Amino acid sequence: MGTSSVSSTLASDLATISNPQTFTGVSNYSSDLQSVLSRSEQIAQIPVTALQNDQTTLQNEVTDLGKLQTAVGNMAQAITTLGNLSTGGALTATSTDSNIGVTVSGSGAVAGTYTISDVTSLASLSTATMTKGVADPTSTAVAPTDSNTLYLVAGGSPIAIQLTSKTNNLDGLEAAINAANAGVTASILTTSQGSYLTMTANQAGATNIELLTDSSDPTTNLMTMNQTGSVAQFDVNGIPATSTSNQVTGVIPGVTLSLNPATTSSESATITVAANAGPITDALQNAVNQYNALATQVATEFGANAGPLNGNSVVLEIQDLMRQFAFYTGSVGSGGVQSLSDLGISMADTGQMSLETSVISSMSSGQLASALSFIGNSTTGLGALATNFTAYSDPTSGLLQQQVTQDQTSEQNLQNQIDALNVSIAASQKTEEAKLEAADALCAQLESQQNMLTSTIQSLNYTLYGASLTNTSGA
Repeated sequence: MGTSSVSSTLASDLATISNPQTFTGVSNYSSDLQSVLSRSEQIAQIPVTALQNDQTTLQNEVTDLGKLQTAVGNMAQAITTLGNLSTGGALTATSTDSNIGVTVSGSGAVAGTYTISDVTSLASLSTATMTKGVADPTSTAVAPTDSNTLYLVAGGSPIAIQLTSKTNNLDGLEAAINAANAGVTASILTTSQGSYLTMTANQAGATNIELLTDSSDPTTNLMTMNQTGSVAQFDVNGIPATSTSNQVTGVIPGVTLSLNPATTSSESATITVAANAGPITDALQNAVNQYNALATQVATEFGANAGPLNGNSVVLEIQDLMRQFAFYTGSVGSGGVQSLSDLGISMADTGQMSLETSVISSMSSGQLASALSFIGNSTTGLGALATNFTAYSDPTSGLLQQQVTQDQTSEQNLQNQIDALNVSIAASQKTEEAKLEAADALCAQLESQQNMLTSTIQSLNYTLYGASLTNTSGA
């Protein structure tokens, strides 16, 4: 038998169970026979119902595991956010000079004070424009027609720009220079005096831009320098520094300096990078909220109305993770902050946390630095606990997901057993129904014979005695 016919048979048998046929008989005992059939079906469904109850239990477990997985994942993310504070998230930077702006722009920023002075130049780009324009950028030749070649100098050795008889024009030259990736960008200026090629260096600095018809003869240059670029030059704490951008990164870790065009060499700015209470308070409040949400979810699995995960070891393991977070103690070297209570977090008898925000907001810069040291990062301090929570909540390899997958597999196995039982029940039902139909037909036949005999006897009584012998009262 092929696969398609097996599937068709299974579907047909399951449909019989889902929509059982009503027994219709012709004898006076047909209703009794229907009761026998119905009772037989009910008894046969007892093991199916038991399996369905087990299946429902597994489905409820999967639902609660999903809720727990979400709550644990939110807690892991909240701790991760805390751990990110020490890499710039809880630091702000200020400048004493409005012409020298400063922002904390990335990881690696640390508290400190820096002096920016002697801004001798700002970053700018070199530019050059063709000395003579052309009447038609699509047809006027720009390179010697015998070679169709020009030589581009952009701060280094000449680079051959090879044109063809068709591309030996301003449009073709623009495209060839841009395709050469030689450190400059070409464009065409269109004026009443003609069309001109202009080039701008891609990087700040004193880049000399030339376009020669003879690579060995600088007098054949077709370009005129408009501006010779420069790099930004300044001192940081008295040490010379340079940058190819006026948005200076990498000089002060995790901090971006913004040099305003109005900045002069006589200006001096004090840059202060310090801890900021706001992000710390926000991250702690989020952690408290997610902890309370997780505690509420875990609590549903205990007590008189415990959920389907009651007694499941994974719930107890998550409780242990929560205790690790709630009662985490910092190292001796982390300064004045040694526990969550030092950050204003307290635990009620109900198991719910709360945060007194004034504790963080009233901390000095040194105390905030101590708080960040206690919080740590992804590998140290309180922040390192995020890895433990993620080990349970990861949607691919987490321990909770493993249980979900296991329960879903078990649920499918139960469904397969239910389907197999229903197929067997369907077959038995058909067999029993056929037997009862045969019995009903036999009963109907016997009833018919009985009626015929009764009618014959009554007829004989009337013939022989003139009355029915069955009516003897008063005779």
